[in-house]
Amino acid sequence: MRVLVAVNPNASRCADVLPTLPGWLSARADSVFVACGSRDEMAQTLKEHGASADRIVIGGGDGTISSALPEILALGKPLAVLPLGTANDFANTLGMPADVYEAAEIALGGRTHKIDVGLVNGTPFVNVASVGVAANVAHAQSAELKRRWRMFAYVISLLHAARESNPFIVKISADGQATWSGPVYQVSVGNGRFHGGGLTVAEHAAIDDGKLDLYLVTPGPFWELVACITHLKFGFAKPTLLQRSCAEHVTIATRSPKPINADGETRSQTPAELSVMRQGLTVIVPHALPAGHRGLVGIG
Repeated sequence: MRVLVAVNPNASRCADVLPTLPGWLSARADSVFVACGSRDEMAQTLKEHGASADRIVIGGGDGTISSALPEILALGKPLAVLPLGTANDFANTLGMPADVYEAAEIALGGRTHKIDVGLVNGTPFVNVASVGVAANVAHAQSAELKRRWRMFAYVISLLHAARESNPFIVKISADGQATWSGPVYQVSVGNGRFHGGGLTVAEHAAIDDGKLDLYLVTPGPFWELVACITHLKFGFAKPTLLQRSCAEHVTIATRSPKPINADGETRSQTPAELSVMRQGLTVIVPHALPAGHRGLVGIG
């Protein structure tokens, strides 16, 4: 088996393993290892080496994986993930261990499984596309905040962004039916189970169920916004500001264009058309999923 391993050397956990990981992989597989410091370098690496590989391994965070999706989908090769980012929500959805070398063992020897891919205005994403507070989180973060607080940096940034944000008017339809019209703080449409450092899109959310899970946060006092975040993170009692539904197709319209954050990066803007590519991507997952894992429903 020939394996292409492309990693983001700027990912928060990459420096810890970069000196030893290439040798570890080459001792176990016919591998090509490339450190890609930019989106363009990643795209070029996939174009140059992807066609001759039997399996693609991407090392980085959710943004790294999401930005490489167009090339990965075009190649049609199985994708494995090394969790080198800050939160690694996609890796968590797939049931991958946090330890990089345990994840590398699975990347080389795990089983294949087909998952869904979300599309927002034609751009693919794996976790969530959001408008509103979550779309402002990236501006509230810094490299130092990520290094110091790791996955909790997302929660800290989310609380900061919530305090600084104002409601906006939105019209939402799901599968052609009007779902919501009025003011909101945030609209999130999830393909996977987790986003934003472990926030749960929905209790039943899975990345292979052929559905998009929609949640929106309506206006209210700041303490209720905090309650929404803690509910999404820890599953506490559901706040009245939080509403959910699921669909295969979602449209979002706002009075003026608003940025759309997909997998941690600004990818598009409203108006938005969101849909799901059923079983659009083959991934490598563990032979035995962690106890209580709910990110994949199509595995017995």
